[in-house]
Amino acid sequence: MMAKAGDDAAYVLGFKNVVKARQFLTATEVEGAEPRMIVRGNREEMYRIARSAGAAGVLVDYDPGTQKYAAASAL
Repeated sequence: MMAKAGDDAAYVLGFKNVVKARQFLTATEVEGAEPRMIVRGNREEMYRIARSAGAAGVLVDYDPGTQKYAAASAL
């Protein structure tokens, strides 16, 4: 899933585990979204897809209630 931040850049939302991903989905009531694991074997493909969709980076463990995240990195 991607989200637009206050700087108008799009970011991939990444979560350290499936529990945190599902908590996000429950809190935001996103229909049809399903967490996917990114592992060494598919990481470059996922990054390529995200870049081609305009993502600038990854926000890790985004909390919609506080609008904060644990970490960020560029793609």
